[in-house]
Amino acid sequence: MKQMDIVEITDENIEDFEELLGEDVKSDLSREFYRGLGAVDDDGEAKGAFVYELLAVDDDDEDTRSALRLLSADSEDTYSALHQAYREFGVEEDEIAESVYQFDEEALAASCEKEGFTKESGESEFVRFTLKEAGEIPFVTKVKKFPYYIASIGEISDEQYRAAVKNCLFAGQKGILEDFGYLKREWFDAELSTCLITDNEINGFFLVRTMPSGILMPVLLYGYGADYVKNLVLMLARSIRTAEQKYPPETQIVVRRTKKATHDLMKKLFPKLNGKEAFFGSRAEEW
Repeated sequence: MKQMDIVEITDENIEDFEELLGEDVKSDLSREFYRGLGAVDDDGEAKGAFVYELLAVDDDDEDTRSALRLLSADSEDTYSALHQAYREFGVEEDEIAESVYQFDEEALAASCEKEGFTKESGESEFVRFTLKEAGEIPFVTKVKKFPYYIASIGEISDEQYRAAVKNCLFAGQKGILEDFGYLKREWFDAELSTCLITDNEINGFFLVRTMPSGILMPVLLYGYGADYVKNLVLMLARSIRTAEQKYPPETQIVVRRTKKATHDLMKKLFPKLNGKEAFFGSRAEEW
């Protein structure tokens, strides 16, 4: 049996783990709160990867938690070695109070259960639909022309963008992005991401990330001021119309429903759309 070493996945060795990570998770590992551990044999061949995201790091009122984002291994021994390394090094170094996971594959949940996590099943927080289906949403089809104050973020200045991000963070609005305040403007799709301009200030955002795989992922929807609900609808509609000009109809859109408001919105837009079965669990950590 070959010797197994656990290493931190860094910019220097990430290409060795590309096949295990996939292009989207590989991209996420450059973000502020993502961490990666890799398993390699004594020939230097990648045999496993363990990726997690730190949650509530900048929240003084909450303990730091961790969400497992990817777990891939060639054997039970590799799974076990990665879990052990995470517990011995990741948990202590980042002072993690609780670890959670959501996986579509029951086998991954089972590997976590063996390591002391709880395990239950339910509807995934992710839902998926096509750009064609988004373009058929009634309020999108009804909009024929967009007012001048609904613009793409590519049309606003750096100063306006930074001020808008600051206002969002002050209001506690960061969508599904734990690291919103750390992300560069270029991380978002400048054409699909829209904003509401009032008196030369940004009073609303609909931010979209185009993943390396081509998946479109809305990550933040927020607005305030007079008629903000109407303007949120206009921002959504403009984004979809722009996407229709840029991407094919079968392009996948993935929405992560971490909050009740997002869940309710998706039910209103797609009453029959549900997430597939997924497996969830958590574990209290000690360090």
